[in-house]
Amino acid sequence: MKKLTLSLALVSVLSAPIPLLADTFSFLISTAAANNDPALTFVASGNLTGPADPFNNNAFDISSITGSANGFNFLGVVDPGATNSQTTDTASGFTFDNVLYINGPHTDADGFLLDLNSPVGTSLAHVFFTGVTAQNPGGYEVDVVDPNEPGATTPFAIDSFTVTLASAVPEPSTLVLLGTGVAGLAGLVRRRIAG
Repeated sequence: MKKLTLSLALVSVLSAPIPLLADTFSFLISTAAANNDPALTFVASGNLTGPADPFNNNAFDISSITGSANGFNFLGVVDPGATNSQTTDTASGFTFDNVLYINGPHTDADGFLLDLNSPVGTSLAHVFFTGVTAQNPGGYEVDVVDPNEPGATTPFAIDSFTVTLASAVPEPSTLVLLGTGVAGLAGLVRRRIAG
């Protein structure tokens, strides 16, 4: 009977769902017409990926991006303090922290700084939260640097910015803990069967 109980306990541990840490999110950004010009609207979509933020269990530190926006491809996320920054937390005059919040707003006033590639060169796009206003009902804005004139930016009001879970990967520490528990339980079962 003890062997059966221990065997059932082992099966239940092995069949239990592994706790997961989600770290990849799909995003969709739709802009409003800049300066009331419908030709200046665009849609951006792709995936944002990064580890859990150590200071906020409802946030992730974005470290990579895939996707595109009207002919521009995302090359990556500029790390705060990267070599192309003017100071430890700015690049081309932008302040950014690259923190993604799961429950909105999805970014803060610092926002994300992204590298964009287009036929005319490489740009920076700064996506950040401004607060809901009559001019910006979505509460977000994106400033895009002209690659041919780095000091010039074009601000776009964002109509909508949605983030959804794209995939989940096992957290390494959770897997180690689960593996240790399973190994210990297997050792206990073996010892009980042998003894």
